[in-house]
Amino acid sequence: MHFCDGLDKLPAMAKLQVTYIQTALELLIEVSKGCDWELKAQMMLWVASGSIVMRLLQLTPSYIKKSCEAVNMAGLRFVPAFGRPPQFSQDLHEKISILSQIIYFENFWFLTGGGAEPTMTARIEKEFRHQLQVSTISSCLRCVFNIS
Repeated sequence: MHFCDGLDKLPAMAKLQVTYIQTALELLIEVSKGCDWELKAQMMLWVASGSIVMRLLQLTPSYIKKSCEAVNMAGLRFVPAFGRPPQFSQDLHEKISILSQIIYFENFWFLTGGGAEPTMTARIEKEFRHQLQVSTISSCLRCVFNIS
């Protein structure tokens, strides 16, 4: 709705936007009161990204911070501290995506928004760089085709 030129001038679209914003704010309050830290991190990240898209940049740093705090409060990780890593699934993909995006947004805000040097995501960024087994496309192709 926000990207279609002219739609924002229609009364029906304005009403629809108000309805969606009201629902989103009610859900934000509900999630904030709960103990699902992963959901809190995701929700705060959505608000931060929405604030950038809608150019409400005064909200961005506080919601990036809240997202980082949720990750750190829950001790969320890319890789389990012990035991075998779980099988790749849609849930695991979403968790990895959230953690990756949080790292990205803190760095993005530092580089483009004049934010503080990224420190809130240092723990998960270190884990991402050193413990998460991620391969580049070229290394995967070398493995598949036995190319040295």
